[in-house]
Amino acid sequence: MAAIGQQWFTAVVLGAATIGAVSPVTGQAQQFECATSNVTAARVATQAVVAAIVTGVEYRDMSRQGSWHMAQESNRAAILADPSKHLHALGSYHMARNLGASSCATPADARRIALKGAAISLAIGIAKETSDGIYNGFSTTDLAVDALGAGYAVVQAYMPVLQHITPTFSVAPQAFTGTRGPAGALTNYAHQTVWMSANVHEILPTGAARAWPSAVRLSVGRRAYGSTTPSDYVVGLDVDFERLPGSNPTWVRVKQLMHNVRLPGPAMIINAHGSRTVGLYW
Repeated sequence: MAAIGQQWFTAVVLGAATIGAVSPVTGQAQQFECATSNVTAARVATQAVVAAIVTGVEYRDMSRQGSWHMAQESNRAAILADPSKHLHALGSYHMARNLGASSCATPADARRIALKGAAISLAIGIAKETSDGIYNGFSTTDLAVDALGAGYAVVQAYMPVLQHITPTFSVAPQAFTGTRGPAGALTNYAHQTVWMSANVHEILPTGAARAWPSAVRLSVGRRAYGSTTPSDYVVGLDVDFERLPGSNPTWVRVKQLMHNVRLPGPAMIINAHGSRTVGLYW
């Protein structure tokens, strides 16, 4: 994928998650809520402005091509192996969810709002790819991955149990110590992991749930290094920040934001060289 696309979407992932912190969430699990049109419009405007600013900054270091063109994607397997694809899916998911999330009276309302959020998320993705066509090319693969991420937000609305399985993100401290400083962590993919984090307590039958601490999540993740280096697959435990005590409104918003982050915890790493366990995996 084009470097501009990688950097743009990484920033949007973090920005969308931050914006999501101001979205009200009821209960301990993610809920799809019905926002008024004014609130939705404000969210669309905010995320579109963030996307435009970040894209414009990245384009300053690139040269325009002779004409608008499609990206060369003959080896789609290699393209999909690129770790930036994780961030395309994750960014689209959070944009879809944040653009349409609020408190719904009925499941039908939740589904309608989820579909609306996904459609807007994909529209932003199409606009970004259209702009990329002048530089590194319009990528249909990127759009397909965007659709997967936004689609999961819709599936959660149709299957409420999946609201307890959250796409999350983690960055190892080493990502902040490179030559580019903290800003380099945005594209230091070798130190980033994307997860699916399950609130096991909410999924288990009532009897079995008593034996599982409600704040402990089971997370399955992948740290990708590209097509030439085997990926790490990771299974580990972490704490769902949203389950921590405290009801101060500011603290609640912090907890909602951190719900989308996989906190360090014990894990098993599996790759082409075998498996090993670590006491603290970022």
